[in-house]
Amino acid sequence: MHIQRNLSLAALLLSAAQLAFAAPQQYDVTPPGGFVNACATPSGGSVGGWAGDNFTPGTGNCSTHYFSGAGSASGSASYSGAPITNQSAGTAKMGWVQMSAENHSLAASSFALGAVNGGYSDTLTVQLAGHAGESANLLIKVQVSASMWAKGVAGAAGVEVVPYLNKGLILAIQPGYDDGSSNHLWSTDRQVAAWGVGTDYFNLNASLNLNEVVTFSVPVVIGQSMELGLYSFALGGQRASGGYGYPSETAEGGVSMTSFIAGASLMLGGVVQPAFTVTSGSGLDWSAAAVPEPQSWVLMGLGLVGLIAARRRAAI
Repeated sequence: MHIQRNLSLAALLLSAAQLAFAAPQQYDVTPPGGFVNACATPSGGSVGGWAGDNFTPGTGNCSTHYFSGAGSASGSASYSGAPITNQSAGTAKMGWVQMSAENHSLAASSFALGAVNGGYSDTLTVQLAGHAGESANLLIKVQVSASMWAKGVAGAAGVEVVPYLNKGLILAIQPGYDDGSSNHLWSTDRQVAAWGVGTDYFNLNASLNLNEVVTFSVPVVIGQSMELGLYSFALGGQRASGGYGYPSETAEGGVSMTSFIAGASLMLGGVVQPAFTVTSGSGLDWSAAAVPEPQSWVLMGLGLVGLIAARRRAAI
């Protein structure tokens, strides 16, 4: 099962041909702020492998929303046209994101999917008395909870969380980096936490539930300002496209995900420092947990209920 999940996520994220689309990217965000881009597409959906960048939803419907400072952004999208039904919804605020996506299509469809991409960027300055100008690592802990499933001969679902430093990816060799139980297969020397499930003729049903903390290690210079972004991606779609000799075969997948900052620590010279402080442009305390407000959990739950209802109505 573990090998199957790896292969599914690699195929899901890297196999589909990318199409030109003016989608939002973390590179375009002026901190403090962020975006949510929810899409539902009957064909051509793909992602270049990094949450926050390179999402190309092909043909279909997208709902893009930006926020700044302590604001938030929410969006949803849906597509329905026999034999394809998919939808997605997402909310992002400084410190956390919530996302859900679902797809029902025939395996012969050309990479139909529901997907959400988004997150937030902030400016941070780490202070530690007596160590100004020294290099250290800010260890950002992120709580990731997700439930994903796949059905049929080519169903798939996956999630990602990716950190950015000054709009660039961060090397995985930084001390303290831990991607938890991530089961991504593609080779990379950058920091990313990613999971996925997928199906084929030998395994027509697959699922994965996770609730864990991953740690991203951000190199910093004490007393110097930097830009830090955390972006997430969630999708339900197709692991592969083709008729397989049986035109009625299905490819279905769905996912709900929540990720939020669970706190931070500072490592200097291999030793964790207890007395550091972090100031941010948004006012968010990156060293403390940024748990979503209860009303946000309720709203997201209502969105998931809607997705489940749509799934039942559109059962293939």
